[in-house]
Amino acid sequence: MNDIRIGACDWALPGAGLHAVRIAAEFGLEALSLKIGLYENNYPIAEQTMQRYYLEDQQKYGIAYCAVALNDFDNIPMHARDGTANYQKAWTILKKGVSTAVALGVPLIQVPGFCASEIKSEGDLGASVKAFQYLCDEAGTHGIHIAAENLMTPEEFKLLYEMVGRENFGVYYDTQNYHLFRGYDQLTILEGLYPYMTEQIHVKDGRGAISGALLGTGDSGFDGSMELLKEKQFKGYFLLENYYDQLPLRLENDDPYELLKQDIDILKQKIRAFS
Repeated sequence: MNDIRIGACDWALPGAGLHAVRIAAEFGLEALSLKIGLYENNYPIAEQTMQRYYLEDQQKYGIAYCAVALNDFDNIPMHARDGTANYQKAWTILKKGVSTAVALGVPLIQVPGFCASEIKSEGDLGASVKAFQYLCDEAGTHGIHIAAENLMTPEEFKLLYEMVGRENFGVYYDTQNYHLFRGYDQLTILEGLYPYMTEQIHVKDGRGAISGALLGTGDSGFDGSMELLKEKQFKGYFLLENYYDQLPLRLENDDPYELLKQDIDILKQKIRAFS
């Protein structure tokens, strides 16, 4: 397991990020993906004081920060056009995403392409390419990679990948989203996207609800994804993204930390088969 590390998304842990570093350490996780936050709160981890706290916690608990997630692109379109109300907000996220990743020594910026930032037109595609190229160029000078997480088919992502045209650009695979939101076969998507994948994966499961079931107990085909990743000899980070203190998963146990422990055990068992 030396080439594989288990972590979590800070927004998925009980408390939705509160004491995430300590929780990760106490439950034997090795890494965290950190959300940048919301415009309404001026993107908390982009502030120098907050960054100092995170770096101090990192030294104290020994947790790697493997990604910064630009989560507010769910609400503010990444492809906002110049002259529109959201254009400056979108570029604020882009710029603060780079500066935050640099300050925290993070190797990857994860860019969600859902909701407001889903690409639905040629105009959206062109504006998104411009934004991705900015991220790749600015972050690339610091050795940082950019990963797009979306619902694109392999054919659709290949077009985006070729248009962005940067070596530090790739896709962020998720073990549930494609099945849940599009009805796609996760293994078909994984097989097609694998050449473009970065070395980080979101792992979650559910039955008709996002992040709503322990790994392998939902309908997303989690076990199949893990088997294919084993065949591909995947190396990198598996990041838990089940919502342990949210409905419907919390109905399975009043203690969200027990659910977290169960998921970690399930994931470790799967990863042991990789060696």
